[in-house]
Amino acid sequence: MATFPLRTSRLSRAFLAPLAPRVPTATIRGDRVEVRMGLLGRADVPLERVAAAGTMSWPWWGGVGVRIARGMVAFVASSGPIAVLDLTEPLAVRAPLRWQARRIGVGAEDLDGFLAAIAAARGAHAPPD
Repeated sequence: MATFPLRTSRLSRAFLAPLAPRVPTATIRGDRVEVRMGLLGRADVPLERVAAAGTMSWPWWGGVGVRIARGMVAFVASSGPIAVLDLTEPLAVRAPLRWQARRIGVGAEDLDGFLAAIAAARGAHAPPD
């Protein structure tokens, strides 16, 4: 199990505190990635549904919290680089209501470590050839 806090700023912590009093996190636990952002939303992503993992830059004007964008739900607490998990099929997430997403964005503080942990976990759970 590896837990990665989401990158925050002083302003975003103040804004998110009423609905997400704990630090938002992404945890790789067994065969899934669990993203938690208090009452704002959550996602449980089975590693078998992750087709690819990459990055993109989240713009400041995109906002913070659980954001819905064209087929994607992003869990972000500040602007900057985020991990993007492309899924093999739509996944129901809470954003804060139930929503279908084909991509999940995660603004992890340690982006490289988060992506490496996903790659390692996917390798450990890969089906035999």
